[in-house]
Amino acid sequence: MSKMTSLERIKRLLSVIPWIESQKGPYIEEVASRFDYPQKELIEDLENVVFFVGVYPFTPDCLIEVFITEERVWVRYADWFRQPMKLNKKELTSLRAAGESLIEFSESLTGGIEEELGPLERAVTKLSTFEDGMENIVEIKLATPTKHLLGVRNSIQDKTVIQIEYLVGSRNELSTRKIEPEKIFTIGGNWYVDAYCKNSSAKKTFRVDRIKDFKTLDEMRETHSGGDSPSKDFFDLAEFPNAIIEIPVRDKPLIDGFPNIEVEEIPGEKVRLVCPVASEAWFKHLLVVLGENAEIQKVPEGIDGNIRSEAANEILKRYNA
Repeated sequence: MSKMTSLERIKRLLSVIPWIESQKGPYIEEVASRFDYPQKELIEDLENVVFFVGVYPFTPDCLIEVFITEERVWVRYADWFRQPMKLNKKELTSLRAAGESLIEFSESLTGGIEEELGPLERAVTKLSTFEDGMENIVEIKLATPTKHLLGVRNSIQDKTVIQIEYLVGSRNELSTRKIEPEKIFTIGGNWYVDAYCKNSSAKKTFRVDRIKDFKTLDEMRETHSGGDSPSKDFFDLAEFPNAIIEIPVRDKPLIDGFPNIEVEEIPGEKVRLVCPVASEAWFKHLLVVLGENAEIQKVPEGIDGNIRSEAANEILKRYNA
């Protein structure tokens, strides 16, 4: 390859460093080949540039470590880089001002289609909270409540056609679709539905929280779901054991992202939650969201009573890794 410019060299080096660290000692020849990085320049940059990258006071715990043998290379991030970054008052104010300016002058971020704040607006709101001196507040933002989830599920059971007003994320605009829902599933905290789209005559996947309006139509389906029984397309909550948890009434909004939990009002400014537990991982996630004020009254058989502590330790382990 032709000789790289200084800018190209830095960009390539920034790609190389995290890859080497993740591979736990790859061969230098492999790194050079994978990133099209001349081996002589690669070793020179690792030894004379990366090895001196760090922060004040530039002690060993504040520098990136590089170990090179005749054939292999290791990169280890300094302890400082493993800790959450902190902002001082001036940096926090500057970042907030920049975010608010971008929101104000960017129509794509302030359109009236979304029912809730956009990602940048939520981030600026969090910064405002910290700037006001409330330093110990941590906001947990759950996925947008999927208010049409039950309607979509009923459409699958009843084999109906529905018309939806759907927010197309890539264009930030509403689109009217006629769909035949087939299967509901969840990934990364969001609910999705596989459906036959009559507008495009093709199967598509829709995010349920982006359905802004919903109407059942008196039309025959063009397609049919795979099984004879709707229960094959999604889980039956009655099959799962229940956990019982009590939380303060003020924490009730925390369960908006869990549509299958039953809520019962009880004396003492509390509510009782009856939670069908599909998996231990899901239950751990729920406990983390509910926080320390949640009181576990009953755990399903086969789940350790110390599951809350286990979840906390797993998070700390990942956070410190």
